Amino acid sequence: MGRARLGWRLVHQIVGWIEICGGALLLKSRTDWKVVRWETVKGVASNDFTRVVGLIPIAGYLILFNDEIAGILSFDALAGVAGTERSPFLLDGLTKLRLVFFGSLCVFCSFLTYRLFRPEVLEAAKSDLEFSEVVRQRYSVYDLAQIEERVHSEAWVERTEAFWIVLGTQRSKKPVVSGFRPDVRAEMFSKHGDYIGFLAREWWVGMMHTYKPARICALVLGVLGYAMLAVPTLDIAQAVLRHIFTS
Repeated sequence: MGRARLGWRLVHQIVGWIEICGGALLLKSRTDWKVVRWETVKGVASNDFTRVVGLIPIAGYLILFNDEIAGILSFDALAGVAGTERSPFLLDGLTKLRLVFFGSLCVFCSFLTYRLFRPEVLEAAKSDLEFSEVVRQRYSVYDLAQIEERVHSEAWVERTEAFWIVLGTQRSKKPVVSGFRPDVRAEMFSKHGDYIGFLAREWWVGMMHTYKPARICALVLGVLGYAMLAVPTLDIAQAVLRHIFTS
């Protein structure tokens, strides 16, 4: 019991130190590293490959769990090995198939996680500057009023200094576009165009920080899946190259 209590005290102390260090880091920077933000996760979890990779686990299931098909498949012919020659591969064929199966499954799960939790603004624009132009062209006064209300709320975490610091002073959280009527949109942009542009950038960057567990999950699954898919390819490549340069 004494050792258990001592262990729990140590765990609580470590957690406390982590919270203190995390709070100190948050005071220095309120933005996550770019590698774990949605714009980076999209490049890993949503691309031309991940859109079709869902078919691989289905085909892989039919192969891996069918003893007859798995027994027929062999990678030795790719490396020019026949008969009783020693296989140049580091991994056997079944292991490579399993890596392809589970790797593609991880990539597919990464894609699904991204599709479920991604912010809509990322589909509209790839960067904050591009989203600012989209807002100027498409967004109504009502849309901008909703964005402004969210950004100026107490729950919002400030992200871009360009919006919040004006001539060295902190911007006051007072609505600017909320009082305009829908029929005076052009007048609103002529008076507050710069403000709206920076507001749109602040909103886009803030949306890149939503659902952090989902972001990390999609990123980890994607990277793990690509790594598992790369191992069989590298094994085949090294075997083929060895056969070419040694024969």
